[in-house]
Amino acid sequence: MSFKKTVTFTAKVSDYTDGTVSARVQAENKILGDLVTFILSHNLGISIQEKCEIGSAKWAGDPLWCSSSGATEEVYNDKKCTDVYFLGRGMNKKCLGLSVDNNEMYIGLTDTPTRDLEFPMSSNNYGRLPCGQMRYEKTDNDRNFKLNYCGVIRPIIFSTSDSVLSLTVKYWKKSDILVISIGTCRLVITKDPYTIYYTDDACRKYSGMHYSLDDDFLISDATYSFDANNQSSSSNYDLGYAMSYSPYFLRSANYSVWERADNISNVTTCISCHLIGVSNAIEDTTIPPSNTNGLKASSSIPTVTAFMFPRIANNELYIKKFYVPMTYPAVASPIKIGYTPGKLNAENVYSLNGKNYVCLNNGVIGLFCEVEDQGD
Repeated sequence: MSFKKTVTFTAKVSDYTDGTVSARVQAENKILGDLVTFILSHNLGISIQEKCEIGSAKWAGDPLWCSSSGATEEVYNDKKCTDVYFLGRGMNKKCLGLSVDNNEMYIGLTDTPTRDLEFPMSSNNYGRLPCGQMRYEKTDNDRNFKLNYCGVIRPIIFSTSDSVLSLTVKYWKKSDILVISIGTCRLVITKDPYTIYYTDDACRKYSGMHYSLDDDFLISDATYSFDANNQSSSSNYDLGYAMSYSPYFLRSANYSVWERADNISNVTTCISCHLIGVSNAIEDTTIPPSNTNGLKASSSIPTVTAFMFPRIANNELYIKKFYVPMTYPAVASPIKIGYTPGKLNAENVYSLNGKNYVCLNNGVIGLFCEVEDQGD
């Protein structure tokens, strides 16, 4: 039985000539377009809601660059960005954004540019999830904060010197599920419910993000008020927001469009994402959870976590139903959660009760998607 397959996309830099962007960016753009086509070919109920093409007004200005103000402090606007794609089920719903900027690929949750621009800067009525998430940020700290908080994942950094660029995708599937692995990153797209999960093994803060493309916004009115406890990252953590600052500041000032406010270098990343994590220090609620610490002494025993796993033998695996967090009525997720007293390995396929599941992460506790034999 063969569950995993691979596909490789390539592009020769020499096939292109410098123009609005360099030949190298055009080669990256070709690979990005191939990846988008590959994702859409699996008929998962999503489509391109918007595309900011190289040289277009939105690509060159607000909202991807915010040229009307001091965004030069935030991003490079030196023509290194490819087309930017927004995949989803509606212009006013959350979308999966994809881009390559400054040779780095970004995939993450975002509004469409059209939706983003409905909420102008310096407006304190609503915060949005800006499509600027898809841009490369100037400072290492700001860029790393965004990655560490899983605002986006960065599957690959393309070579700046190779004459041929390539992207290899490992994938597992079922009729209504596509699991993609690129480098240390994994992306899951499912048809029903319309859900996205993504994670990066290198991400220190969160084990992954899980959200529905049917979501518009799931934040209380209070978070849009400056008088609310906007400057407390712990309050946002308690609410389950995958962010380190208030949504109020997303477009409340032009210098804080997606990552910084009041000179505090914390990233405002995903808002209506649904956090998945397992505490490795159950008595400590001041740090975000992680499920990759194995059986180290600092780890909590899986059987006494809030997941209430039963005791099982060392050679057994226990998987049970999981729900999309914060959904009401509760929506059963296509992602399952489970554990073993040993260690789970990302990308391994485990068989249980006649079904096969690919594991999405390393650790004692894992997240799983059911997959089917793809044949030879």
